[in-house]
Amino acid sequence: MKYYFFAFGVCILFALSACKQDGKSSGNPLDQTNASTLSGYWVSIDFCTRAGKSGSILKTINGRNKPYAYALTFDGGNPDSVTCYNGFETWKMHVTYQKDTLEIKNAKGDRSIYLVYDPATNQDLTMFDGTSGSTQIDRFTLSRAKVKNGYSAFQTAINTSMMAGNFESAGKGTVPARFAADGGMTGFKDFDRYELCTGGDCFVMDDMDVITLRNSKKEDSEKMFGFRFSSKKDSLFLYNLVNQNPEEKGAYVVGGIAQTFLRKNSK
Repeated sequence: MKYYFFAFGVCILFALSACKQDGKSSGNPLDQTNASTLSGYWVSIDFCTRAGKSGSILKTINGRNKPYAYALTFDGGNPDSVTCYNGFETWKMHVTYQKDTLEIKNAKGDRSIYLVYDPATNQDLTMFDGTSGSTQIDRFTLSRAKVKNGYSAFQTAINTSMMAGNFESAGKGTVPARFAADGGMTGFKDFDRYELCTGGDCFVMDDMDVITLRNSKKEDSEKMFGFRFSSKKDSLFLYNLVNQNPEEKGAYVVGGIAQTFLRKNSK
């Protein structure tokens, strides 16, 4: 059955490709799609959108909506490969081009993943991943962020979808606070940077998202907190995480609320 779904997804892929070829203009030949055409950082905008709507990266992943990679980097100087990022790993894969369709060969075992490029907008790639059963479709968009690599571009996108905006820190006297798309923050004593956990060892809780805060002026200032949004996404709660046994992985439990932030306006 899973091969049926994969074949169905691939048929959709090539049908889309054929439609684009029929409608192409002589000024935009699809034959020229290559690493130079695609050069830059591409982020999984569908994943970011889903995480923003749910207010949770963990729920989005557990809902089997995690893409093959969070971000892709194409480099005209390395035309036969694509660099992939998944939150804690970076790897390169061989890629081939056929008009507006790209194939990442042997993405999982001997199975390929396909990408369809939309030359009309020059900023959309659609990934068709049938390597694990039914075909998952994810849209990638070309990042405009001035960052150092593809994963940093993805971090900017996920921050924008989930966190970026103006808040007030609740408590004894409200204090203006802000979470910026680039990972900067104000309004929480001793911290000026944040990073959302998207994979790897920072996921120390099974039922709560994790955010790491740090002070850019102090070494070894990183501290992990659990976080949740209210149902309307207008309140953000940061929880202390208590490591009951530093020598045992996964020994964290949720403590009390460390800080509450109230959103003041849209991003």
